[in-house]
Order: sequence, then C-alpha cells, then structure tokens
Amino acid sequence: MKISAFIYGPTWGGATRRLLTLLEEFVRVGHQVELLVVDKKGPLKKGLSGKIRVKALDPGLLKPIWPFLSRRARMSLCKFALAGYFRQASMDLFLSAANHAHITALSAKVLAHSQTPFVLRLSSHVTASLKKSRKLSKRVRFLQAKRLYPLADRIVAVSKAVAEDLEQVIDIPKERVKVVYNPVVTPRLLEMASKAPDHPWLCDERERDVPVLVAAGRLRRQKGFSTIIEAVSMASSRRKMRLIILGEGKDRERLKVLARNLGILDLVDMPGFVPNPISYMARADLFCHASSFEGLPGVVIEALATGCPVVCTDSPGGAAEILGHGRFGILVPLNDTKAYSRAIIKALETRWDSEKLKERARDFSLDKAVAGYLKVFEELVGKKNV
Repeated sequence: MKISAFIYGPTWGGATRRLLTLLEEFVRVGHQVELLVVDKKGPLKKGLSGKIRVKALDPGLLKPIWPFLSRRARMSLCKFALAGYFRQASMDLFLSAANHAHITALSAKVLAHSQTPFVLRLSSHVTASLKKSRKLSKRVRFLQAKRLYPLADRIVAVSKAVAEDLEQVIDIPKERVKVVYNPVVTPRLLEMASKAPDHPWLCDERERDVPVLVAAGRLRRQKGFSTIIEAVSMASSRRKMRLIILGEGKDRERLKVLARNLGILDLVDMPGFVPNPISYMARADLFCHASSFEGLPGVVIEALATGCPVVCTDSPGGAAEILGHGRFGILVPLNDTKAYSRAIIKALETRWDSEKLKERARDFSLDKAVAGYLKVFEELVGKKNV
C-alpha cells in the first residue's frame, strides 16, 4: 500500500513523535510511506530511519517570500502545492496526520477534486481546543472544521472521549469515526526506562525520604504547570518533596517567578528538554499532569509504562480514559489546586502495584495501534478497488 502522510514538519511534540513511530512501523511491515511537510527542518528529523521519503511541498511563486512568512501562513498557503500533489501523485491513501494540518489538507482535496481515500487523525478535543477557545483564530478554525471534516472518508480519533465530542459538535456519521489509541508503548520506550537519568535528585545516592515528582510537556498555560507548582507548594508544608519539570516553552520565566514567589524555587528544577524523559519517570515517586485539555496525553501513558503512579486533572479528552476513571491513578477536578495538593499527598502515601500500572499501559502499544490503523486503511482501499 502506498501511504502519503502530511504534517507541518518533524517539529518537537508528542503528536508528531507518535505519528513518526506509526509511519516507521508501516514501512517495517511492508508499506510504502511518503511524508509531506511544509518545512523539512526539526529536531525529530534525526530520528527517522531513512526508509520514509520526506518531501517538502514546493511553494512555487511564493518562494522569494516564503522564509518571511509565519508558520500559520505557510501552512495555509501550501494548500495549492498540496492540491497539485493530489492531482499528480500515485498513492492508495492519504493521511492528514496532525490537527494543524487538517484544514489545509481537506482544502487541497477539494481544490484537486481528489477521490483518493482520505483519513484524518484527530488527536485533540475539538470543543475544548477550538469551539470554546477565546481566540478568534481558533473559533474560525472550528467553523472551517465543521464544514470540512465531514469530507474525510474516515476520522481516526485517539480516544473515545475525542470521538464522542467530535460526533456531538460536528455532523459526521458515527460509522465513519474510529477510535485507535496512540502507539505510546514501544520496545524503545522500555529500553529508555532502564537507563539511569542524569539528575542528582534521582541518583542512587539521593535522599530516599524526600520524594521526587516529575512533570513533562511544553511550558505553556494549557499544560497547567502553575497548578502543579502551587499544589507542590501546599503539599510541601506537610512533607518535604521535590519537583522536576521537563520541557521547554514560553512560560519558563513565569513558572520560575511563581516558584520563587511561593518560596519553593529550591524545590523545583526545570532542566528543559532532556534526551530521555522516560528514565526520569521510571525513577520518580510520582508523575504529575495538569493539562486543561488533551486528546490522549502520551506522557501519562509513558509514566504508567514505567510503573510510576500518576496524579492527573480530569480534563476534557482521554486522561480519565487512560486512568480507568480512577482505577490506575488519581484524578483531580480542573482548576482545584487544593484538591491537587491533597491528591499528591494521597498518592505518595498509597502502595501502588507497579505491575498493574504497566499492564494498563500495554493497551496503548505500538502493535495495537498499527493493527488498528491498517484495518481502517485496508477497508478504505478495498472499497476503492471494488
């Protein structure tokens, strides 16, 4: 099967990493994959095996001004080049693989009058991320999604919560929406968990009576790191603890100021992006997640895969689904810092069965994800050839 997939580029982020993992596995089991991008540059490009052909869309007459355009403008304007690809390329199936790509990809499909089977991979909660957003640009995108998403032949939602929300806010027949969990648990992840992290708070000689909490993600408001810092400040009045926040982003300075104002700057470390965040989770006493919405938070699954207990906000999306609505971790109401601090103390005092946590994580394995996607693909390509 010849599969073409489309994203902005191999930029950092969980959704992109999951996609590249899927594409590599499609190739390994015998399919041909071409990855279409707006920009070839990005930190995840180095991780590609070379078996996936990466093709940058040609901006054509816009080439002289292309370097000066914003990422959003490039994504929107490349629909013309993508339409040309639809007309000329020989492919069995097209995969719009990330939320930022869907409007452009579907617009290109319309421009090209393409009959190629089209699969849209939806990894975010539409209501929380677009419909209820305060940003005008996102509300406009929601209106575009309402008009264009129904043109996809199949929509693969990364969680049941994402699928149910989509069916409620956009008029799409239920039978065209399939749920396939992301490929989070891989042999590579388990190998990474066995490595020792390069951090003094997690070394073998650390203070065993001082628990270490880990959080990870882009440093931006959606991820709720301020909630975690405030909750740790409250909880540390009852028990000394330390917090490591992995990741980078524009909120770094704001979060440092918050920790300083709360008097816990010496208990919070933000080392930025680290090569092996999984090793941190595997040695941590607790993993903390506080996003305001997520399609399927991969970091929560990664933590469970290492046997690390989790405290997580019960936000729109797949978080509660991952934790079995409280059976495999502690869920906290959104925007309730006091409840979060109590949950931290409760989690640290609970004797967790790490094997049960790891077993739950295996429901989000690479093998299961690949089988789910290929079943959707083969059904569509089979119908096309009938």
